[in-house]
Amino acid sequence: MAERSNRNGVAYSLTVIAPIVAGHEEELREHIESLPMGPDDPLARLGSLHFSRIQIFSDLVYQGEPQKHDALKGSHLVFTSSFDGDLSTYLAAICDRLGEDADGWWRHCAGYPGTADRAAFERWIRDHQVDSSMFSVAYPQATVADVLDSLALRERIVEFAAAAQSAGPEELQRRFLAEFADR
Repeated sequence: MAERSNRNGVAYSLTVIAPIVAGHEEELREHIESLPMGPDDPLARLGSLHFSRIQIFSDLVYQGEPQKHDALKGSHLVFTSSFDGDLSTYLAAICDRLGEDADGWWRHCAGYPGTADRAAFERWIRDHQVDSSMFSVAYPQATVADVLDSLALRERIVEFAAAAQSAGPEELQRRFLAEFADR
């Protein structure tokens, strides 16, 4: 894989497209739709994750001439994610933190070996990876931890501003320096 096209700043983009075993599409769809969202989403356990999406492609959209009308021979699972760091570390984190949850969607794909065999899992992912010719992250030079730290600082500043509205200049400065000395 071409590392350059899969990287934007500190973020790496992974796109995996794998054929779904015939007859498994409905069970896979139900599994994906049953996944919790928000902090209970299994992918939330991957602390370096900027964004991820799991979806089923059964057909390609035909947009008219001059596009060639292509048809898929079967349904495919498309997994996309952008995360901090390198691919091998991320795949190890999937094995460590997701395990059976990741197996829950990929087990419906042809030849999937499972996360228990890390080497086979990484080979399978890399074999089904397509380069990301274009992807975006909101803050390319910031890790997920950097963004979360900035959001926490913003919250502290908002709370400070609300609590210090009636303070005079000297009191405001004293309270500000006491509150934000660590920054």
